[in-house]
Formats: sequence, C-alpha cells, structure tokens
Amino acid sequence: MTGRIRPLPHPDPFVEATRGYITRVGDALQARGVSLSKIWLDPSNPRDATFVLGLQALVWNESEGFVLGDFVSGEPGVRTALRDPVRLGGGVLPDPRAVPVLLDGAAEEPPAATRPFTAGHDGFEDRLARYTVG
Repeated sequence: MTGRIRPLPHPDPFVEATRGYITRVGDALQARGVSLSKIWLDPSNPRDATFVLGLQALVWNESEGFVLGDFVSGEPGVRTALRDPVRLGGGVLPDPRAVPVLLDGAAEEPPAATRPFTAGHDGFEDRLARYTVG
C-alpha cells in the first residue's frame, strides 16, 4: 500500500506513547478502504487522537475509546470538536483491526467515560506499549 496517512511523532513522550496504537488503527482503516485525509495526536488529559474522514471525524481518547461525529474543528495540539458524537463501543483500547468493523456499526449513544485517564496503573499503559510504529 502506498501513500498511507500516519500520525507524526509528538514531542511529549506521554502523548507519543499512543502513536503506535493510533498508527495501527489508521493502517487498519485504510486497509478496509476508509478514506482518511488526516491523522494527528492531540493534547493530553486525556490523551487523544483524531482521524479526519471527509466531513466526519473519528476521535479516540484514553477515557472513552472511539467516538464518531461530524467534524466541527480541531488541529494538532487543539482538542477536536464533534457535532452529534456517537460512541463506537469496544472499550478504550480495542484491537486496531476491529475498529473498521466498529465504525460500520457505530452505536447510537452519546460518549461516556469508561476509564478515568487518571486511573493510575490499571494495565492500560502496558497494553498500549505493545503497539509499536512499524
């Protein structure tokens, strides 16, 4: 596959720790034919990332998992705003290959926190560290 869109490295090591996972999700979406125009890592508290899909955006954060909505605004370093967001489900760190399937069946419910980003050592960082940028 050529011309894959991938997130750029982030200067904050804590945010950068998400790049491997976000890269894998972006690769999985593109492999399933999802048209992406941009992917970026956003601020922390909670850490999140944005995948721009035309007029919509898919946003991941470490508290809610994946949320899909109409893209209102956002850019690297600025929290993304969505209109009419719906949660995809699958938890806060679903297998990257499952995200395109979750995208096809987005839940009709508003986002809700499922894991506090201040959770401390709950195994999340260990699971996140398994994903490396290849």
